[in-house]
Parts: sequence; C-alpha cells; structure tokens
Amino acid sequence: MDFQTIQKSRIQLLNDADAAKGNYLLYWMQQSQRADYNHALEYAIQQANRLGQGILVAFGLMDDYPEANLRHYTFMLEGLKETQSSLARRGIKMVIQKGAPAKVALKLGRNASVIVCDRGYLRHQKAWRDQVALQAACRVVQVESDAIVPLKVASNEGGFQ
Repeated sequence: MDFQTIQKSRIQLLNDADAAKGNYLLYWMQQSQRADYNHALEYAIQQANRLGQGILVAFGLMDDYPEANLRHYTFMLEGLKETQSSLARRGIKMVIQKGAPAKVALKLGRNASVIVCDRGYLRHQKAWRDQVALQAACRVVQVESDAIVPLKVASNEGGFQ
C-alpha cells in the first residue's frame, strides 16, 4: 500500500493552532491500534519528516472503558504489544500510559510540535478529540484510517449530496 499521498478527504484540522516549537510529533493512537495500513500513522510520519523531527506514538489506557471486561483488555494489550514491536522495528517509540486518553495525549503533547490522531466515531471518542483540540498548544490533525471511504465523503457530513 502506497501512503506517499494521504487523500485530503481523510485529513481534518481540529483546531486553528500552528505547529509549535516542539521536540517531536505526537501520534495519539487510540482507535486505529495497528502499525500497518494506518493512514494516521503514515501521515504523522510524513509530517514528522517534513518538520525534521522524530515521532512518538502514544496510547491512553483507561481502566473503565464502557462495556469492556478483562477479556477485552487482554486482547487489546496483546495487540498493542505487537503494535509496539512493529513500530520499534521502524525506529518509532510507542508509549502506553494509564489514564484518560485525552489527558494522556495532552500530557505528552506538551512537548510536541503537532498532534496527529486517528478518528473515532463514538460520542466519547469525539469528546476526547474535541478536548485535545481545544486544550493543546499546537496544531491537532485528525486522520481517518478505519474506513475505506471517509465518512465525510460518503455522507452529508462533508457536504456530499
């Protein structure tokens, strides 16, 4: 899969901030928990390269996700371990921190020039991204990585009639 050009329809600025003078680009991975076929990750890498910076991938692990149980967490943590290993083979560090996802992203985003996140469609996922976009001191960019055709292209959300 060639990710040299991420389709513009997948990319959405979530705030009006400019890139900050940070130490790295933060990819806040929450929904698209994978190192392969991940548009948000590839976009983050492209932007980090453009800025001449490294990339840090972060995941916020909350212990009270709605409807989740031990089996869900076990499966997710096994997958995140594989993702972390795959990223390490590409020279990318991934940190998994316990805490509310938006708070983890904001904490690690304090030293970031840009925060890139994947798109979530659930109400609480949208609220997390809104919180980060509002409170971050740098540009926050959301990239659709889980749909073949981005929702805003396939629905009236993007003005498609």
